[in-house]
Amino acid sequence: MMGAPQEDPGIASSSKGGYRIGIDLGGTKIAAGLVDIETGAVTHLRRKPTPVAAGPAAIINDVAEIAAEIQALANSEGKAPASVGIVVPELVDLEGRVCINWNFSIESIRTQIEDMARLPAMVDSDVRAAAHAEARFGAGTQHRSFIYMSLGTGMSYSLVIDGKPWSGANGFAIHFASSALALPKDDDTGLTVANAEDFASGKGMQLSFARRSGALPKDGVRSLETLSAGGDLIGMRVIDEAAEVTGRPIAQMVNVIDPEVVILGGGLGCSTGRYREKLEQHMRENIFAESCRSIPLLVAALGESAGVVGAALAKPPGNGRQTIKATA
Repeated sequence: MMGAPQEDPGIASSSKGGYRIGIDLGGTKIAAGLVDIETGAVTHLRRKPTPVAAGPAAIINDVAEIAAEIQALANSEGKAPASVGIVVPELVDLEGRVCINWNFSIESIRTQIEDMARLPAMVDSDVRAAAHAEARFGAGTQHRSFIYMSLGTGMSYSLVIDGKPWSGANGFAIHFASSALALPKDDDTGLTVANAEDFASGKGMQLSFARRSGALPKDGVRSLETLSAGGDLIGMRVIDEAAEVTGRPIAQMVNVIDPEVVILGGGLGCSTGRYREKLEQHMRENIFAESCRSIPLLVAALGESAGVVGAALAKPPGNGRQTIKATA
């Protein structure tokens, strides 16, 4: 157990207070707000669909417009923001550069937003930012170490030690289900190769249901919980399989890292019902050390605000996030 988490270099001391704009740029929606750095409180929360089809310029323009709107409101209240932080569902290196374009090509977003908003801008990976927010203000405040699992449209994670997200040597320590795994087939005819995220993410679950039923669920993954509660066999099977495919690698992460707690975030991670029940079952059954099978499994306390708050906490470029350095 621990008291208030340690401050990261480059993050204003909470005792100084102040305000920053946080923008969570997701694959389907943009969420943004003015964040009180002392308390984590969010005001002037804004949401709008991400214009992915319109291209990178339209996305960056929408982000800049939202930032300008929040900045104007904050200035009118005497709460001038010191900076704007943007988090994205992409790899972001230790210098704050977007290094891959899984969802959209926005490598220049930091410099463009700085020019348009006339505020210092920082960029980080969304899962690392959300984990940071939970460490500062949410479910992780009382724990020295935890794994934050973001389970939603995609799947990613962040390890937090002493209040600080571990970024790795390059800033890319966010994957746990993105690469294909290979296992021998039962009939010894070769290997089965599969990618857990393609199958067990929210997007993967919807596609799995569509393959088996002939139609996408009307209300996304939420429909699957409703269907399974009503006894729909396909809905139950999709949820059960996805929960097992996710629960097992979480157990392996517990085996490898041995954290104090696991915190679930994202739309799937924060859900209740059959998915949560089955995920927890498979996680606990596959933790090797019996004494660790009772590890607390918590739900993110900040909900949707975690990404916005974490964005506001993003650090300036060039201020390496790695706090533990390996030596030869």
